[in-house]
Amino acid sequence: LEAARPKALKIIISGAPASGKGTQCENIRQQFDVVHLSTGDMLRAAVAAGSEVGLKAKEAMESGQLVSDEIIIGVVTERLAQDDCQKRGWLLDGFPRTRAQADAMAEALIVPDIFLLLNVPD
Repeated sequence: LEAARPKALKIIISGAPASGKGTQCENIRQQFDVVHLSTGDMLRAAVAAGSEVGLKAKEAMESGQLVSDEIIIGVVTERLAQDDCQKRGWLLDGFPRTRAQADAMAEALIVPDIFLLLNVPD
């Protein structure tokens, strides 16, 4: 019999640039075999896939605007619902960045098991 896989971990990591986030993300990904997700990569993938939310993101990016919280939340929730994230768990890098994004995550019932904040003094 194959051993049952432990519960798929849901992890969020946040920290300032040069806080070691990239290194920690790679360590966590290797140790726990979770899907590493960054909002930038997810936005580019949604645009490339031509999904509805991807087309909205493309429009915002091409016009030089910041991509709205609503669009980013759509991209994130769409990606987290995919099979690999559901089966293996996920490591969300750099999201949420705003209170609105955090509130939207809670409303969508996206709750991490672990929230890592890398706080590096100046």
